[in-house]
Formats: sequence, structure tokens, C-alpha cells
Amino acid sequence: MVGNFMDPEKILSSSAILERIEAISRRHFSNENDQNESYVFILDSLKADNFKRLRAYQGKSKLTTYLYSLVNSLIIDFRRKRYGRRRIPAGVAKLGTWAEAVYRLVCWQKFSFDDAYDFLQIEGLFEGPYERYLEEIAPIRKAPCRENPAFQSLNEVGSKSLETMSNASSNPLDFLIGKLDHQRRIKALKIVRETTAELSPEDQLLVKLVYGSEQPVKAVATIMGFSASSARRRLKRLLNRYRERLLSEGIRQS
Repeated sequence: MVGNFMDPEKILSSSAILERIEAISRRHFSNENDQNESYVFILDSLKADNFKRLRAYQGKSKLTTYLYSLVNSLIIDFRRKRYGRRRIPAGVAKLGTWAEAVYRLVCWQKFSFDDAYDFLQIEGLFEGPYERYLEEIAPIRKAPCRENPAFQSLNEVGSKSLETMSNASSNPLDFLIGKLDHQRRIKALKIVRETTAELSPEDQLLVKLVYGSEQPVKAVATIMGFSASSARRRLKRLLNRYRERLLSEGIRQS
């Protein structure tokens, strides 16, 4: 643990750690000035208050995993300071929490409206039938969305369903549940979420980066500190775990 067993100054003097931080900055920003300034911002933040953030490490995951999560949070802080916090349009916000969730999922994270409905059901944010949902989201679909230019052109809800997306997707998690009918897919998404929560912090981060953010396995492996072959073996093991859990709950492709 940093607080008791490791010198935080030594951590930030490691060329390997510094190279990883620099690589993360380059990946998040295409502008060289932003890359350099975000890199300096991250280092200054990690050193602030006598390395307070590093000293909070409790050894519950690998140090590199903890550090990577810290760096990504600081990247978000830098982006907000530089470009401001993204805001929900007032017309969407007045519809309630469920509408804000739909906007975040479809506009910012580029989910389909169908998939957003599934997540609302899992989270208990919208308990009405699908037909009512289609009516209620009409104002949301008219809202401006700078992050996703295709947002307002998604006129046919269902045209980008998880099934359609998974047919063209290389994401194995999508493949496991993509051809399920609507009700079984809702149950499967809940099982996947519960299974992910049971994983170690390091495995959660690996799944999130490779399957959630769809970053290349090799790049993620380098940042997390192990080989690409090791990452692929670990992902194969995790996929088997998801598959077995789904089968044990009676969820299987028809």
C-alpha cells in the first residue's frame, strides 16, 4: 500500500508510469497542446496535498489499476475545466430523471433508444410499457445533441436495437444476449450487470475498457501492465463466466 509500504515520489519517478500517463493523455486528446497540458495537470494533481490521492490506495487492486482509474478521473476533470461540463437540455431535464438517463445514454454514450429503455427497466426508472415509452421520448428526440450528430435522425426507434447492433459488432458480450427476445434480454442485462459487480476491480476495469469502451485489447493490456496474450486469456475466462451464469439462470440463445 502506498500509505504504508510504498513511496509515492518513487511511483511518479518511474519512467514506465510516466509513459503510461502520457499515452493516456495522447489517446484522449488529438490536440498536442491539450495532450501536454493534461499530462502536466495529472502529475500536479497526483502530487497535490502531499500525494493525497496516491496515499489513499488501500491495496484492494493492483497499483497500476488504481492509478489508471485515478488518471482517467483526472482526465475528465481536466476536460471539464478546459471545455466545461456537459449539460442536459432544459426541455429534457424538466421531464424527470428517467428522461435525463435516456439523453445521456443515447446522446452521450450513443446507445439506441431501445437499449435505453432496457436500462431504464433494469434501474427501475421507467415502469410503463414500451408503447408508452415511445410516446414519452418524443420531446427527447427533438433535443439538440452536439456529441451525436445522428441523434435526431434516429426516427425509427428499434432500427438500431441491440440485436441489429450485435450482428455487426465484434463485442462478445453483445453476441451472448443480442438475439434474445425483449423480456429475456432485460433479464440477461441484469445478470451481466450483477456478474460484473462480482468481479475483481482489475477484471471490472478490463471488461469496461475492452467491451464497454471498445478499446483495442493490446492498448488496454499495455496500460494495465500485462501482455496482450494474457489479457485475451483473461477475457476468455471472463466470457465463460458470463456464459455459465446466463445458462444457470435459464438464459440461452434460441
